[in-house]
This record gives sequence, structure tokens and C-alpha cells, in this order.
Amino acid sequence: MIEPCRSTGSPLELAEESERLATVIQIKRDGHVIAEQLEPLRGEFARQHCVLLPQLLEPALLEYLLRQLTSSRFITKFETDQQHEFGKVLFVPETEPVLFVFHLLLNNRKLFRALELITNCRPIGNFSGRIHQSVAGSAHQIAWHGDNADHRLLGLTINLGTQSYAGGVFQLRRKDSEQIVCEVRRKQAGDAFVFRISPDLQHRLTLTENHGRRTVGVGWFRAKPDFRSFARSYFQFVTPQTQ
Repeated sequence: MIEPCRSTGSPLELAEESERLATVIQIKRDGHVIAEQLEPLRGEFARQHCVLLPQLLEPALLEYLLRQLTSSRFITKFETDQQHEFGKVLFVPETEPVLFVFHLLLNNRKLFRALELITNCRPIGNFSGRIHQSVAGSAHQIAWHGDNADHRLLGLTINLGTQSYAGGVFQLRRKDSEQIVCEVRRKQAGDAFVFRISPDLQHRLTLTENHGRRTVGVGWFRAKPDFRSFARSYFQFVTPQTQ
């Protein structure tokens, strides 16, 4: 069970506390991860089950990914579970090179250890994710859901867009009381946030508005399979298309 939220501030104010901190985790273009001064984020995550990671992507790495995205395809994806459809977005197919690079960067043992320290979660075995867009006027949104499957421990969102937009708000709430404990609006490109996956929590993405386009890398840090097993299955199975 999750601990009660002890802060009296609003969810949005809580989410923005991290932005005033120096960058403490950053992924470099060569894949190296810098992680230092993590202790302040432990308390924030314990309070609101979500923490911001400003400038998670080094500027040179971010610029590279943004260039790759300009030539990447996006196709419609419906979010479903065993019972119903709960969302619709655009997403990058697995054969696109940028998605391969995205997985390569996020499957990093030093990053795993840093997030384990911040969140006090079980050992992370791998990261699995995707890149998606929600476009104003296209009914792109994701309703309340929990992601409690497939050995998922933590959720991740990284802003990979430079366009301005309204809406497109991530919200995290308690399932029983429906109290919103964390809310994250548009961030700078390269900024990220991590949130807890738990049977006691649900999250959603609201409609993107104001003629905008929200582009993000999203995914889950999972307990299983272990790092080597995932690397053997994913990086040998997925062969990115060459231009």
C-alpha cells in the first residue's frame, strides 16, 4: 500500500519543486549516465509518487533525437486493456531507428540504480517504451488507468517536442479516493518525470489543446525480464530500418 501524502501544497506546486533543483541525473550522447545528489528527490517521490528530472537528456543527445524524429513515421494507436479502449494517440512503429536508440539509452544499469535509490522500488531489470504524439483537435487522450501488469515498477515520460501547446496534462491520483497527488504540465524538451506504478494509483493524459502537438518518449521500468534477457530478445529482434 502507498503511504499517505503528507504535503499540504497543491499537486501542481509539488510537481514544480524539482525544477528549482540542479540537474542530478543526465544521460549523455555516448550513453554514459551522471547521477549525483539524489537524496533530495527521495523525499519528494515518497510524498507525491512522482518526481521531475530536469534535463535528463544532454542537449547534444536531445538535438540528435529531435533530428531523428523529424523523419520518423507516426501511426494511430488505440490504448486498450482486456475489457475496453481507454485512449488514442499517435506512436512511432518499432522499426523506426529513433525508437531503437530510445531503448538503447534507457536500458542503462547506472540509471536503474539511481532510480531504485530515489523511488525505493524493487531492482529494475529493463526499460520498455515507445514514442508517441497527441495532437490538438484529434481526440488524442488517455483515460484513467493503472498499468499494473508486465512486472512494471515505474512509469517514465520525457518531453521530445519543441512545439507549444495547452492541455496535455499528466495527472496521477489515488484509486480509492480519486485524490490527485501529482500533476505535470508541459516541460522543456529533454525534461522528464518518473512516477510510481501501484494498484493504489491511476494516471491519465488530458486532451492536447490550442493547435498544439505533444511529443514524448514514454515507458516503464520493469522488474522482469532481467537486463541480459531483455537485451538478447529486444536488441536482436528489433532491426531498425536504414534510410
